[in-house]
Amino acid sequence: MSFFSRFFRFLRSSFVGILATVADFAVLEICVRLLHVEPSTAKIFSFLVGLSVQFFGNRTFAFHATGGSLRRQALLFCAVESITLTLNWLLFRFLIRSLHLPLELANLIVTFVIYVGFSYPAWRIVFRVSKTHGQEPGGPGAPSGAA
Repeated sequence: MSFFSRFFRFLRSSFVGILATVADFAVLEICVRLLHVEPSTAKIFSFLVGLSVQFFGNRTFAFHATGGSLRRQALLFCAVESITLTLNWLLFRFLIRSLHLPLELANLIVTFVIYVGFSYPAWRIVFRVSKTHGQEPGGPGAPSGAA
């Protein structure tokens, strides 16, 4: 895969991440501000919403991995995200309780740090599709059109 292909895949995944962050943020705000749920607990609910956006967005849009096994991807994604949930919750709790950051700022910091440092690198493995399924038109191994 060329540098540009990898770069654009990262940009697509980042865009999915932005959408997931917006969903996460909206749920967090609704839970805390309207429903008066404790922020650490609300973060778990908001994370699960963002998680759903991440899985389907990355599978279909960012990694174009719909040819891969949905079951395998879902199981690996859940394993990775169970670690991600723990990392998110611990870092979020630290930032709001120890550093007394506003929950909005803490949420954005946590999302960025965990995405770049852990999630995206792990998803490259989760959404890896065998070459027979993952070839793009005109990619290596595709017919050149010459007779």
